[in-house]
Amino acid sequence: MSWKDRPFNSVGTDPLKNKMKGQGKESLSADSSKCPTCGSNIFYEPELSGLLCPNCGNVYSPDTMESRGSLGVTKEHDYVGDVDMSEDDKKRHEIICNSCGGTLVADEDTMSTMCPFCGSPALITRRMSREFKPDYIIPFKIDKDRAESLLNEWISSRKNTPLGFKKKCRMTHMTAIYVPAWLVDCSINSDLSGTGKNGNSMVRDFIEVYSNMKFFVKGVPFDASLKIPNKLMEAAEPFDYSEMVKFESKYLQGFYANKYDQLPTEMVDRIVGRMDRFARSTTDLLANKYDEFEDRFDKHFTWLSDISVKYCLLPVWFVTVDFKGEKHQFAVNGQTGEACGRVPVSDACTVRNKLLSLSAGPWKFVTIPVAVALIYLCCFLTAAFYSNPAGLFFVGFLYVLLFLDLIILFLSFAGNILFRKVFDFGNKEYDQNDYDKDPGLSEYYDSSRKTERTVSEKLLRHVVSITDSEGRVVETHSLEL
Repeated sequence: MSWKDRPFNSVGTDPLKNKMKGQGKESLSADSSKCPTCGSNIFYEPELSGLLCPNCGNVYSPDTMESRGSLGVTKEHDYVGDVDMSEDDKKRHEIICNSCGGTLVADEDTMSTMCPFCGSPALITRRMSREFKPDYIIPFKIDKDRAESLLNEWISSRKNTPLGFKKKCRMTHMTAIYVPAWLVDCSINSDLSGTGKNGNSMVRDFIEVYSNMKFFVKGVPFDASLKIPNKLMEAAEPFDYSEMVKFESKYLQGFYANKYDQLPTEMVDRIVGRMDRFARSTTDLLANKYDEFEDRFDKHFTWLSDISVKYCLLPVWFVTVDFKGEKHQFAVNGQTGEACGRVPVSDACTVRNKLLSLSAGPWKFVTIPVAVALIYLCCFLTAAFYSNPAGLFFVGFLYVLLFLDLIILFLSFAGNILFRKVFDFGNKEYDQNDYDKDPGLSEYYDSSRKTERTVSEKLLRHVVSITDSEGRVVETHSLEL
């Protein structure tokens, strides 16, 4: 059976009966705190709304102790000598960066002169200290020349970058790395609520809506390297899993590989947080039934079941650019060619936006009375000191203040509209130069599994508006139910 066709685990019962999200992690009593699988202590994990075993990663329902899946994998282990080391591992070595601590795995013929994570040349080489056995790997398809071309093209499309930054990027060394990632399959159970509104300006119904949805996702990747920004890897998604194969050493020849330094059990908040974003994105399915819909995300609740995790290596080209004392890391998906990263914004753009934000702030409520006061004062003093040179000098100073104040007024009202709307200024350049968003639920939704959805409605009130002959509302009747 292939990885894509493997079955899910059995579904546990509703964990909400006795345990609610927001409680701290707590240990059960001594007579009920052992994992049924490995015998280790288990703890209630609020983010999962279940009992988690930190040792084997199994998750259990807090009420029935039924299995709800596992966040566990086969752990790497330290070895003494070469007794337990495979023949493939004997042909590999580790490259360690003395600056950032980054670790790469390479074959015996592959060396590095620069750390791909921080750009430092301070590297040392040692033999393998742990076994290196991923479950799956997606081979590289994009070569170095193509990756550099795609990255330069992407960086050139960014606006408001500092002078010289794009040229600096073209002079940087790129490194191909297999990034460790946990691929998570699970069912997402989501409770949503909100207020739906149907009708028109004359007659309107307000409906309280509750929805419970259970849907499945497959192969959601979470990089397991602390040296790589999570948002950078999410921006490089998606990967085509149809080209994923079982791990073989031959795919590493001539490439570097990163070893994982985070287990899934250490990434619970991050895993559940992303699944929760997926669940929130389904609000449109609930809202489409109503003319208007106001969701209540403060009462939104998500928990996971049928959890399954696999260890996979993903192909990514990395480059680190040192620009004006700051390091900027970029990536190119080694399979699809998707380029991503965070490009700095020029100082001139930053100063301009700060000025615009000041002019749009509370200053505009101060400048109006100040301008009026200065106008009256200037008129009065001009008449009083018309023939006095010293007095006219003071009046001239007041006119300068009035001119500056009027400029602030202009920026506050007309300037902001002109700059932000016509010339597209504002904070959009920061959004464009930031990391791209992850692909979202549509990329990982498992359509082969049936989505379960229940919706309950309660009519809150029925509102009728009465108008006069000119269409003005003169009376409103609200029937509370």
